[in-house]
Amino acid sequence: MRFRYSLLLAGALLLALSAPLATAQEQELPLASPLPMQDATVQLVGGTTATIGSLTGAKGTVFLFWSNQCTWIDKYTDRVLALYKAYSGQGVNFVLVNANDASAFPQEAASVGQAKNYPMPYVIDAGSQFARTLGASRTPHAYVFSADKTLRYVGTIDNSPGDPANVQKTYLEDALKTLTQGGDIAEPKTKAFGCTIKFQG
Repeated sequence: MRFRYSLLLAGALLLALSAPLATAQEQELPLASPLPMQDATVQLVGGTTATIGSLTGAKGTVFLFWSNQCTWIDKYTDRVLALYKAYSGQGVNFVLVNANDASAFPQEAASVGQAKNYPMPYVIDAGSQFARTLGASRTPHAYVFSADKTLRYVGTIDNSPGDPANVQKTYLEDALKTLTQGGDIAEPKTKAFGCTIKFQG
């Protein structure tokens, strides 16, 4: 009896260990959801404030979770700036969001000088509240909302984080092209790749 009980216990333990663990990505805001926290006031690097809803564009909005010390951000910066240049004139707003705990990771306290490197708003996500609401887990992690503020794309920027020369699938660019021209996004959800967000609190 004791031997049989041990076998059952071992089997249950094996089953528990083999079950997929819940991750932040599994808690992402579902596609077609409305933009949350639209009336929430957030601080921008430089001292000004805005509501999340006021940062959206006429044709759509890209919220990109960002970092000041992630090496993957360094690799993606030029690609993001190129997308901004291509689509900001078409009514798409880009917003960088830093949800990292600057008290534990001082480099995440973005300075005004750093913010001047970007032509788009740079938001400080106090308490990581916006990141948690969207289910963001990485930097970079892209969330694209359409003109009517519904979630149309979530995930990574492209399929080659380390080398822009090897990009074969331009997920974010494809989503933005569809958003501005109309139609259904072919791959509306991909897995974000990058540094983990160092949540506050």
